[in-house]
Amino acid sequence: MVQLAEISWTDAGELFRRTDVALIPVGSTEQHGPHNPLGTDHLVAGALARVVGDRTGVAVLPTIPVGVSEHHRHFPGTLWVPPSTFREYVRAVALSAASHGAKKIIFINGHGGNTASLLEVAGELRREHGVFSAVIMAFPPGMAGHAGAGETSVNLYFHRWLVRMDRAVDTRQKERLGPLRMVGLGRVGPAQFPWDTIDLSETGVLGAAGEAIASKTASEEEGRRLMEPYIEEICRFIEELKMAKAEELLSRP
Repeated sequence: MVQLAEISWTDAGELFRRTDVALIPVGSTEQHGPHNPLGTDHLVAGALARVVGDRTGVAVLPTIPVGVSEHHRHFPGTLWVPPSTFREYVRAVALSAASHGAKKIIFINGHGGNTASLLEVAGELRREHGVFSAVIMAFPPGMAGHAGAGETSVNLYFHRWLVRMDRAVDTRQKERLGPLRMVGLGRVGPAQFPWDTIDLSETGVLGAAGEAIASKTASEEEGRRLMEPYIEEICRFIEELKMAKAEELLSRP
């Protein structure tokens, strides 16, 4: 058993003597359309970390469930913290694990809004605290759309009982912010702007301006197709990381 919250301190001591790798699942509690649970990002990150931890034998810390999600605030149930608070909290959790011997810490991140903050923390851990740290996204690369068919399929794969497919909607994204034409995600003409989800979508299903984002085609089978090769890839990386010497992975003075 590698779930830190489910073992005693004596078992934890043995676990950290056996491995210096720890996974910290991080996500958010935010809207994911009318059909997915608010906890989608942290539930997927936690589920992925559990699978990887079970297969590789590394420590899995408790999931951090609230992140940088203010841009979803117009939708009831969304929770968020400022980036500075998020960074401070995540850093403190990581350093507490490091104090027990976890010198290689991997954030399994389910929410894109957390990424910049997590990379900043990972850089500080690596440069200033002698801890190698990196970020792995909980969803496979190239999976487009927030609450679209890909993300919904992953939800169905990990916890189908929480998904209300009878409420799934396909959504065409808005194309204008006032008189300005939006391009892609978060751009008006050549300029980037700090968008809110409501600027693009009334349903919470989110993609890029002018695009149609499907949710109704999601399936558990598609979630399995997306996730199982990705799980294998992550497990291979963690096995390589276990074998590496921590000091060889740190920033040069």
